[in-house]
Amino acid sequence: MRPGDAPVLNLLRESLGFYSARQSVLADNIANADTPNFVPRDLQEADFHRALQRELRGSASSSASSVAMSANHPGHMSPAGGGGSTREYRAVSSPDGETTVNGNAVSLEEQMVRAQDNRIRYETALGLYEKSLGLIRMASRPVAR
Repeated sequence: MRPGDAPVLNLLRESLGFYSARQSVLADNIANADTPNFVPRDLQEADFHRALQRELRGSASSSASSVAMSANHPGHMSPAGGGGSTREYRAVSSPDGETTVNGNAVSLEEQMVRAQDNRIRYETALGLYEKSLGLIRMASRPVAR
């Protein structure tokens, strides 16, 4: 196993991919705060955690990952390019508590709180990823005598 294939790094990479995708969905909600009949969307964290547990159980029994990257638009990078998250996430309707006269269900305050919480989680996962890589680098250096 290569050092970059450690299960903790795979977990953190998937977490970073999820939080990045969720940030895009939340930004879309904020951008459509005045769009008539717009219903905000969000990514379901429970689905992410179930998929992640399934992947971790699968990677424990085999070294090959069962998740494959796919490009759903001609402008996206090809699966051979590698990098980034390998999972696709599904955004579901997640209306906030209030609906305006024009049918818009976006609460800017609620979306900003979600975006801030998501940012904190992303930065935490990124910090853990960087620290884990630092530990691997430190462990792979020869001992000075």
